[in-house]
Amino acid sequence: MKLEGEYTFDGTREDVWKMVRDPQVLATCVPGTQNLRMTGENEYEGEIQVRIGPIAGTFSGRLLVANEVPPVSCTLTVEGTGKVGFLKGRGDVALSEQGASQTLMKYTGEVQIGGKVASVGQRLFDTVSKSMIKQGLDKLNEILKTSLA
Repeated sequence: MKLEGEYTFDGTREDVWKMVRDPQVLATCVPGTQNLRMTGENEYEGEIQVRIGPIAGTFSGRLLVANEVPPVSCTLTVEGTGKVGFLKGRGDVALSEQGASQTLMKYTGEVQIGGKVASVGQRLFDTVSKSMIKQGLDKLNEILKTSLA
């Protein structure tokens, strides 16, 4: 499944970049995240609880950050497995300044799911993914605004 979108943050590109690269902020922003820890310079491991229709489960996995051009862009790769299936994803994120105090994030990517979660929840996955992204970005913007106040 392909994902793409954009979001406008109320902060400078540098401020948004700092938030996006902070594992504690990310753990707070990504819905269902139970644990996120940095295991290397650009590598994180953690668990996330996901519900897609009648199927719910915890996925353990890792997040890799590559092609990093601070504070402009990066590529994210995610892999996770759980009792109800697996997920793999890759996405590109780009930040651009929008005036003196706003930042536009554009993202494109692709996600694959398999196992029980795919056979039962495939039709709902698009809706759930978009909802989780919006919730996460809204929360990130809220944290950003609070930190700049």
